[in-house]
Amino acid sequence: MTQTQNQQREALEGFLHRFFGPGNGVWPNLDPDYRHKDRTLPFVEAFRRGDDAPVVLPRVYTDRDRFVVYVIAQEPGERAKTAELIRAFAGPTYIAYDEQVGIQPAWLDPDDPIEQAIREFAGERTTFRLETGRTLEHRRNLAGALELMQRTEARRPPRMWRVAKPIGRLLAEFDASLSAGAEAASNVVLEHLVAAGGVTAANLTNLRIKRLDRLGRSEEILQLPELPDAIRQDPPRPVKEAILTAVYAALEEPLTEGDLSSARAKLQERGRFVPALLDTDADKLGAQAVAVLLMAATILEDLPALRRLVRAVRNADRIGELPPLVWEDAQRVLAEGVGEAVPPVEAEPVPQVPEDDASKTIPPIDSWPAFLAAVAAGSRAGKSAVEQRSWTAWAPPAVHDASLAGFLDGLENQAAEEAWRAVGAFIDADGYVAPAGLTAHAFIRNAVAFDRFGPGDLAALQALTEIALRSGPSAHTYAELLDEIGAYSSRWVSPERASIALDFVDRLFLVACPDVDARSKLAYNLLEPLWRHQGRLNEADLAFAKRLSRELGVDFSWQDRVGSDDDERELSLSDLPPMKVLLYSLDDAVLSRCAEEIKQLAPAVDAAKASDHVGSAQLRQKARSADLVVIATRCAKHAATGFITQHARTEHIHYADGSGSASMLRAAVAGLRAAAVDH
Repeated sequence: MTQTQNQQREALEGFLHRFFGPGNGVWPNLDPDYRHKDRTLPFVEAFRRGDDAPVVLPRVYTDRDRFVVYVIAQEPGERAKTAELIRAFAGPTYIAYDEQVGIQPAWLDPDDPIEQAIREFAGERTTFRLETGRTLEHRRNLAGALELMQRTEARRPPRMWRVAKPIGRLLAEFDASLSAGAEAASNVVLEHLVAAGGVTAANLTNLRIKRLDRLGRSEEILQLPELPDAIRQDPPRPVKEAILTAVYAALEEPLTEGDLSSARAKLQERGRFVPALLDTDADKLGAQAVAVLLMAATILEDLPALRRLVRAVRNADRIGELPPLVWEDAQRVLAEGVGEAVPPVEAEPVPQVPEDDASKTIPPIDSWPAFLAAVAAGSRAGKSAVEQRSWTAWAPPAVHDASLAGFLDGLENQAAEEAWRAVGAFIDADGYVAPAGLTAHAFIRNAVAFDRFGPGDLAALQALTEIALRSGPSAHTYAELLDEIGAYSSRWVSPERASIALDFVDRLFLVACPDVDARSKLAYNLLEPLWRHQGRLNEADLAFAKRLSRELGVDFSWQDRVGSDDDERELSLSDLPPMKVLLYSLDDAVLSRCAEEIKQLAPAVDAAKASDHVGSAQLRQKARSADLVVIATRCAKHAATGFITQHARTEHIHYADGSGSASMLRAAVAGLRAAAVDH
């Protein structure tokens, strides 16, 4: 045995003795005389042999009645493979997990000696922490399933793992989940993209920034260690805007209070990356991003940049959107720079295209019909329009609703597959104003035809259904739409995906119903699997399922309360102490229904509602006084979302994994339980 092999063996044995040391009672100190060692020995032997299979190590906590099994992926790139193996061998039968989120690596506790040992040995985000019921039979069943998983995988010939979904489809699902407000699902898809490879580090950073921006988590954007490299790679305009908006979050309060010097100091402290973004085209940036650029150019006394920014603001007639202090300070610096007031800005001449080059000019993508055609063709221009969010400057899809729907329905398979890349942009562009119901319905047919039932896809399907129903379809179209959704519901409805199914049913109740029979049929198809497995529903999902059954006249006999092995350990919601929760969404009906259910489940909890489009003194007060904040990002405005996260004094900020009442209620219940521990 070489010196290197000896060192590896010593490291392995050292880890095992730490893992089975204080804090783990399953095989204390690997004592050879321990009478129950045979239950754990197969896992230890497989680890020592170095089998080509995930590492499996059980643990019994010594300070409480808790049993977990850690499954460690061999390499960080094998996380997706390991999750699929766990699902295949243990699945929902032996372990509990949220189907919307999937089986995900755990964040290990550095203050726990056992989990810290794993972190030092295997690194971060390679370990899955699995739990089962409290009885000995539950524990033996899980251990047996994972031992079979190890043996089976170790006997297979070595092979390269490939993620089933291609990169393009994963990117489309990521965009769709973000637009649909599926916070957890977007994280799952991002993890899959990391595991799949084929996406550059810079592009992965761009995706992380887009996700954090959607959640209003400005501080996390500015603390990303990859941020300097991402900026050097000249990221797409939306990523630049997200970075600038994150900086503005620190400047907003002093600017509101009229304290320009403090705002300038904050910018110099937090905006070290801003000078590298000064050449960003301001025409399509939001007012907050433009304000940051103006302040940076003013502080640096970069007159060429300042003139260009001022020209862009004036030409677009956007002076009123900016904080007055910022605009006035920019005028002062410009005036001092030229020794006089700034002269009126003349429009820049339009460059002439030589006749010889005119035929080579690519027609610009400047409308939704051109956009969908470019995306369906898989063209570089179409992909660029998706990345740059070019569609924000166009007339909404509703203007072209019939023609867009006809185009989508007429696509061949490959083009239809490509067209799904635009679904996230379509959902975003809907904007809760003028719904393009026919186009939404065409996208739904696309989803059903291509079996798009992944976590992010389902969130998009629910958002598309909301758009289609809000457009007021005829009785025939309404029935057709509901039948298409119900025909494949058996493929995805389960207790683990209960909140998605309940969001669909909730929307049926909230919109006008031109066909009661069609509504009842779909409600039955979505609720019946949950009723059959109601013992596996959590408290929030069971409560809302009972409410929807009553409201829609779907007669199921639901149990009074959740029954699970956790009942003895968890405090009942009705016994929670007085707390304040802030619910944020632009959908007032969802806010009201969620608040009503919280009052029923936890009478001592005070639920405040907010649907502001921008920050306000009232919203600041609600955020500061809340013990828990729950945000639905599908029904949100980024300015308000960032304002809430900036001013909230609680660490308990939860995001609904969807835009419906059930998703928000589930997030609220989980958040209340977490907040109660610290209350």
